[in-house]
Amino acid sequence: MTQYIIIKIGGSTLTDMHETIITDIKALRELNIYPIIVHGGGPFINKALQSQSIAPQFIDGLRVTDEQTLDITRQTLLADVNTAIVARFNQYNCHAIGLNGLDGQLFNITPLNFKYGYVAEPSHLNTDTLTHLCSTFIPIISSIGYNYDSNQFYNINADTLAYYIAASLKAPIYVLSNTYGVIVNDKVLSMLKTSNIDNYIASGDIYGGMIPKVREAQKAISLGCSSVVIACGSTEHIINNIYHNDFIGTVIS
Repeated sequence: MTQYIIIKIGGSTLTDMHETIITDIKALRELNIYPIIVHGGGPFINKALQSQSIAPQFIDGLRVTDEQTLDITRQTLLADVNTAIVARFNQYNCHAIGLNGLDGQLFNITPLNFKYGYVAEPSHLNTDTLTHLCSTFIPIISSIGYNYDSNQFYNINADTLAYYIAASLKAPIYVLSNTYGVIVNDKVLSMLKTSNIDNYIASGDIYGGMIPKVREAQKAISLGCSSVVIACGSTEHIINNIYHNDFIGTVIS
């Protein structure tokens, strides 16, 4: 049976990405395991917005995306961040390819509540296209989608997209950011049950950008994602360590 691993690389990790992330991912592919990378770009988007004197806004950990913010976000993620990541991987002869929702009609989207602006969530993954690409390339997917009814691009939370792909492929997902995992009372939870997530959010122990991470983990696991790991992307050989279950982080089950 073909094995896929979804690896979500947060924008905070991209600012100081350890080279072993790339070499570990390449090693997985050489073992006939198919890594699929989904990336964010929050720090880069914030910097681009600030250069235009636009203050970033968030609701429930999701970026509020008006028309001007969307233009900057799209430019930053597609032209700057995705291109740079693909180039960096291909320096290691990884055969990486950059993608977004419009490429090959990779995924459809459903717009969220208008209070978020041009923000959507994926509603259908073209698994045939994605798995076909995996046979030759390492896909590196940017979280920009396209609504064909309105001919409009939309911003997507990168965690939401990564979890959706993991659920669609019944695959495990490694979520890499600048935190060692889900932290409660100044300690990293080695294990987190989905049944406890609501209580942690209600009590304020889980907050900010961690909320969509754990919320989407709940949903992904209920839809068939085989496992969720949240760990620090700056740790040397973090991919290899997670694969061999030798790491500091949180496993959500």
